[in-house]
Amino acid sequence: MRAPRPEIVDFVGARFPGARLEPLAGDASARRFFRVTGTGGPSLVLMDYGEPFSGDTEDVLLSRLFETARLPVAHVEEVAGAAGCVVLEDLGDRMLEQAVAGASSPEEATDLLRRASHLAARIAREGTPVLRESARADGPALDSARFRFEMDFFVENFAGRHLRRGCPSELLDELYRLADAAATSSPQLLCHRDFHSRNLMVRDDGSLAMVDIQDARWGPDTYDLASLLRDAYLDIRDSAVDALVDDYLAVLPDSPPREAFRRRFDLVSSQRMIKALGTFGFQIAVRGNERYRTAVSRTVHRLREVLPSVGETRGLSSMLDREGLLTDQG
Repeated sequence: MRAPRPEIVDFVGARFPGARLEPLAGDASARRFFRVTGTGGPSLVLMDYGEPFSGDTEDVLLSRLFETARLPVAHVEEVAGAAGCVVLEDLGDRMLEQAVAGASSPEEATDLLRRASHLAARIAREGTPVLRESARADGPALDSARFRFEMDFFVENFAGRHLRRGCPSELLDELYRLADAAATSSPQLLCHRDFHSRNLMVRDDGSLAMVDIQDARWGPDTYDLASLLRDAYLDIRDSAVDALVDDYLAVLPDSPPREAFRRRFDLVSSQRMIKALGTFGFQIAVRGNERYRTAVSRTVHRLREVLPSVGETRGLSSMLDREGLLTDQG
């Protein structure tokens, strides 16, 4: 990994004399992360934006919103705009992905996923009123425009750059149809937007906390649950998905009818998985990030299973297949 920028080294040296910087694996963004140890107290995480900034970043603004809703995120310890970084509470290294994969039994793995689904319900239940009353009430949403952009991103990066295949206009029309149906499938609630097992940390006391919250926004009521249960990084049995959907509905105060919710869940899951393939294609083809190859195969396999069952996507599955866009290759 590259060494930290001189501005980061100077900031840490002045703020935490004698502290050490340890590079951490980042997310799909251009931000870089370092663990700061030897501070004389608990370790911290430094998030480097690569350049100076003024005011509060989206991470900081949304951290405050989530904390107002009493939702578990890394506390912002310090904002250092001149150095281009933010200092955060250290939530540790154990992602939900690792905890589920290392569970001693299927029951333990399911319990971890159940706690994550309850957290998704809390975002909807407790976060939505806070968002509605905040300065971000008229902020961004997972709407038709956003979902159509994600379909374009899939066509450009997964179909074009990763698979090197074209996309006929009639297929793009079907993808837009899916985008519009997913965006209008339910009333909008607060969504984390990337609520999956690599963005959920298991703390030492077993509780969960969220990272990578800078894209939180209004979205469909099934979106975070779809991100979790159709996670590209975990193998979750269909029977477990069914049970966890029921469990999620059970903890909502005004639970919608299960059949309608499950239809919306499959619809939004389809859109979300196609969007994810666009991200994976970009990471592999453009950034050379090989860690996403296994996620491609898992996502393609699930799309093959889910798409034919969604009424709004009649014909889309066969069209993607015909164009060679649902091939099981990483």
